[in-house]
Amino acid sequence: MTNPTRYLKLFVTYDGSAFFGWQYQPNKPTVQGELERVIKLITGEKIRAVGAGRTDTGVHAVEQVVLLRTECPIPLEKLIIGMNGALPGAVRVSRAEEADESFHPCFSARGKHYRYMFRLVKTSSPFLERFFWQIERQPDIEKMQAAAGEFIGEHDFAAFAKSPQQYESTVRRILETSVSLDHEVITFDVIGTGFMHNMVRNMARAVYLVGNDEMQVEEIRELYRNQNRRRLGAPAPPGGLYLMKVMY
Repeated sequence: MTNPTRYLKLFVTYDGSAFFGWQYQPNKPTVQGELERVIKLITGEKIRAVGAGRTDTGVHAVEQVVLLRTECPIPLEKLIIGMNGALPGAVRVSRAEEADESFHPCFSARGKHYRYMFRLVKTSSPFLERFFWQIERQPDIEKMQAAAGEFIGEHDFAAFAKSPQQYESTVRRILETSVSLDHEVITFDVIGTGFMHNMVRNMARAVYLVGNDEMQVEEIRELYRNQNRRRLGAPAPPGGLYLMKVMY
């Protein structure tokens, strides 16, 4: 007689610089791959770890949400201890809870909170490279705040997405944004109902350009209309980006 199926919601935090992104890749360390390896080690089951979203190589998560479907009766507390004992140090399960069978970490989400972090430096440091976009000239914070404010609302973000043609619609709704300065760290926060590949990194790039007078605030509105991806240049480096929270 088999055990009933359990739906487990894991809250996972990781240093993305240690992985080739979230999604499993053969012969490369990924967050999904490590979670699935450890789950099989503990339960004996080959289980797919379903995340709330894919993060790229170098992108971090303070709280990624992961769903596991398992028949293993192990208590949640022991599961967390066992997983954290077998996972590499760059990823940890912070907590876990039972979920309803209708729950899906991606499709059940109402929104996500991302944070992008800049660090003011005199000279770039290899010890900060993994966690910040290091900048040597202080931008105008008020202009950065004005740029961030232009994202609020429902807009066509095709110019901010990598390969926008892969999406049925490139319209997304941003609920909140903020830019703050605390000593040497500039933080750009954005909360929205959905995001596309590279969207937040390109938003951070636009905020940076406006703050350095390399772009005018009004040009963000123009990007919604003309969808000129080349105007932004390369996306902001991945190390400064953090998935902070998934809202349900």
